[in-house]
Amino acid sequence: MAGALGCKRDLGDCNLNGQTPDGHAIDGPAAFDIAYRTTDGLPMYEAQALVQSTCGDGAFCHAPAATGADRIGAPAQLDFDLALACNEGVDAACASPPSCAGGQTDTPYCESLRRLHGNQGKVREWAEGMIQEIRAGAMPPGEAGRRVENPAPWLRKADDTLLPSIHSADGQEIVRNWLACQAPVIARTEVAPSDDLQLEPCDSVDEEICVYSGPQGALPEPMWSEIYWSIMFTQCVACHGPPNNNLDQNPNNPFGTLIPGGADTTGAAVAALDLSGLDKTNTSDWAADSYSAVVDAAAYPGGACAGFGTLVVPNMSAQSLMIDKMRNSPPDCGTVMPPTGSIAEPLIEVVEQWIDSGAENN
Repeated sequence: MAGALGCKRDLGDCNLNGQTPDGHAIDGPAAFDIAYRTTDGLPMYEAQALVQSTCGDGAFCHAPAATGADRIGAPAQLDFDLALACNEGVDAACASPPSCAGGQTDTPYCESLRRLHGNQGKVREWAEGMIQEIRAGAMPPGEAGRRVENPAPWLRKADDTLLPSIHSADGQEIVRNWLACQAPVIARTEVAPSDDLQLEPCDSVDEEICVYSGPQGALPEPMWSEIYWSIMFTQCVACHGPPNNNLDQNPNNPFGTLIPGGADTTGAAVAALDLSGLDKTNTSDWAADSYSAVVDAAAYPGGACAGFGTLVVPNMSAQSLMIDKMRNSPPDCGTVMPPTGSIAEPLIEVVEQWIDSGAENN
């Protein structure tokens, strides 16, 4: 690998892990420094996390699934989406995926791995232009870009401090160095068998980089208020919320002072399901205010799930459209939710417990 890094684009020195490819010691962020997402322990290299959360995240701008206005001007097929090919926190099969060797490329894992490596190649190809645009403040594209960024916090493995924003000088140096090192990516994760193995390497199947998942917060109680703040607000409100970028004084907001929202540039997601509250600038009452939009609420008549059922049927999780949309790929109608990445099975089971115990507004 070191030999392949010596004559790449003029992006400055490549810091692999405390040394340059030719073996000289070097300070600063390294290409293989790991961060993990606070909402689910998902590991990525620090710059991979910054690029993923601001450039595409499976749904906008430079994501394969983004079309039309959702691309916010990004050229077609110029995709930098770097989502993991397999995450055991969502799919148990990731612990032992089939090898893609010998032409086995039609499995979901192999298709995802090929997609990831293809987008990684795009990043490498556009590396110089990417860092220039990021430094100039042109990418992500101003206010429009900030509205669709995934605000879920990332912590650095080294010291559990917050990963700096891609808009900061520190964040941009992390990305620059990673690009100079040819943009390595974590491709697969497994659930750590013990706490001491969290964020440590796991065995590769096809020479892909595998890392055990990181620390995760405790599971929420099967109550609507806890489900709302741990799942709906962190993974759904970005699309099913107001098109604002306001600051919020609610201490229960897991994103600190930011109110997520605006990822759906067409307004279709909010029309179908609004998970915010009456006061769009303060989230304090959003859980209670949005309860009626979910429980005993029929699928949106103007959407792909019209006539397919009710979002949450109290005492009947198996008949609740929300569970089908969270768990099944493909679901009975429309697309899996959230489209940027599946919800971990233990969290879905908490939602099922809440529904089967009566789905109260508690």
